[in-house]
Amino acid sequence: MRAPYSEGVTFPPADSPRGDSTPAAPSPTRFASLTYVPPGNVGWGLPDAAGGLVVFLFTIGIVSVAAQFVPDSARDAAGFVLNLIGYGVLAGTAILASRRRGIGTLAADFGLRFRWVDLLLGLGIGVVAKLLVIAYSALAKVLVGYEPSGSNLTLSPDTLWLVLNGVIFTAIVAPIVEELYMRGLLLRSIRNAILRGWLGRRPQPAERPVQITAAVLAVALSALVFMLLHLWQSTDPALLIVLGLSTLTLGIFNGIAAIWTGRLGAGIIAHILFNGSSVLILLASGPS
Repeated sequence: MRAPYSEGVTFPPADSPRGDSTPAAPSPTRFASLTYVPPGNVGWGLPDAAGGLVVFLFTIGIVSVAAQFVPDSARDAAGFVLNLIGYGVLAGTAILASRRRGIGTLAADFGLRFRWVDLLLGLGIGVVAKLLVIAYSALAKVLVGYEPSGSNLTLSPDTLWLVLNGVIFTAIVAPIVEELYMRGLLLRSIRNAILRGWLGRRPQPAERPVQITAAVLAVALSALVFMLLHLWQSTDPALLIVLGLSTLTLGIFNGIAAIWTGRLGAGIIAHILFNGSSVLILLASGPS
C-alpha cells in the first residue's frame, strides 16, 4: 500500500492508477516524529537535490558572467533575469522530483503547508535571527576591527525594479523557494538517506540513535549548504562573518522547525521576516 507521507494525506495502492479513491492504511509515523519512517513509495533523494544544485550553480555562473557585459542601464533587468532563472531552477528541481519520483504534491513530499501556529513560530524565529545579526556585527568588529559597511542586498532607485527585485523576489519568492529546496528537498533527502542506511537496507523504523543522528545531520548539513550559497555575496571580511553566521543561524532554526512541525510554514514566515526587514531597513536609509 502507498503509505501517506504526512499528516492528513492518504494515497492509493502502488498498483492502482493515480486518482483511485481507495485509501491507504494510515502511516504509524510522521515526518515530525523521531520514529518517522521514509515512505517506500518516494524515490527522490540526494541525487535529485545534488543535481538541482549543480544546474543552479552552472546556470547562475553563466548568467553572472554574461551580466558583466550588460550596460549599466540594463543592470536591473539583468538582475531580474538572474533571479528568475536561479529561483526557477531550484523550484523546478523540487517540482520535478515530486512529480516524477514522489507522491506528487509539494505538500505531501516536502511539507509545503501552513497552519496558524506557523505564523507565531515563524515570527519568533525571524525576530530572534534578526536580533542575532546585531551580535554578529559586534563579533565581526572584534575579529576584523570594523563592522560591515554594506549589505549583500542592493535596491534600485527605479520603482519598477525595486518592487520586482527588491520586494517580490527578495522578500517573497526567495523565502518560499529557498525553504522548499533547502528544508524541503535537501533536508528530507539527507534525513531519508541516513535512516535508510547503505543501499537502503536498514530495517525500519531505525534505532533511536540513528533517528537522532539523521535529524541532527539533516538540519546541520542543509543549513551549511544554505550558508555557503550566500557567502559569494560578501564584499568584505566583516560582511562574510555576519552573512555567514546569520544565514547559518536561520538555516538551523528553520531546519529544526521543519522537523519539529513536519511543515515549511514556520520557516517561510521566518525567512520572509528576515529578508523583508532587510529590505525595509535599506528603504528607510534610501535606495542604493
